[in-house]
Amino acid sequence: MTFFVCFLAALAGLLFGLDIGVIAGALPFIADEFQITSHTQEWVVSSMMFGAAVGAVGSGWLSFKLGRKKSLMIGAILFVAGSLFSAAAPNVEVLILSRVLLGLAVGVASYTAPLYLSEIAPEKIRGSMISMYQLMITIGILGAYLSDTAFSYTGAWRWMLGVIIIPAILLLIGVFFLPDSPRWFAAKRRFVDAERVLLRLRDTSAEAKRELDEIRESLQVKQSGWALFK
Repeated sequence: MTFFVCFLAALAGLLFGLDIGVIAGALPFIADEFQITSHTQEWVVSSMMFGAAVGAVGSGWLSFKLGRKKSLMIGAILFVAGSLFSAAAPNVEVLILSRVLLGLAVGVASYTAPLYLSEIAPEKIRGSMISMYQLMITIGILGAYLSDTAFSYTGAWRWMLGVIIIPAILLLIGVFFLPDSPRWFAAKRRFVDAERVLLRLRDTSAEAKRELDEIRESLQVKQSGWALFK
């Protein structure tokens, strides 16, 4: 169960990598079809980074208020919408707005997915699971270049951009089956829910109870630390 949960969360890293890499191969064909200047091409590329910056800034508040699971769901919806609109863009303006949507998704996912992984994975494999997220980014970039190469023979740039929708839909469906973070439940003082999640994810009830006690203790230390500034 734990590996399934972590793999789904790491899919966000794959989408991040695909989104970064896919535009490189598609851009020459986009420029040719829409007859855009080099300045507009810069907007097509950089619009995603603008969206990512905005998404990253807002994702901290989002993940605290709504939880890690719902934040990942929002990111997955943005990935699906952004890839669909970019693949079907009738003009460059719609394409740029679609890239902003994808950037928002990247910003949300790049903050929430590693945080979720660190709070879900058992301590003994936590580092490996977070490393898997980074590995998935690299695999996504590689996959984007391979996809671009395959579609470059026909100049099918819409297929290059649309390929992102496949893992995005998988993530969106998978998120419905993910538990929320036990640490987030504990921070909201929903300790029964936190324990229920840990009992599903850990091998023994003793391990789950021990981790819940550690989460409670760490939250108390954090709260007492902030009390110095009151």
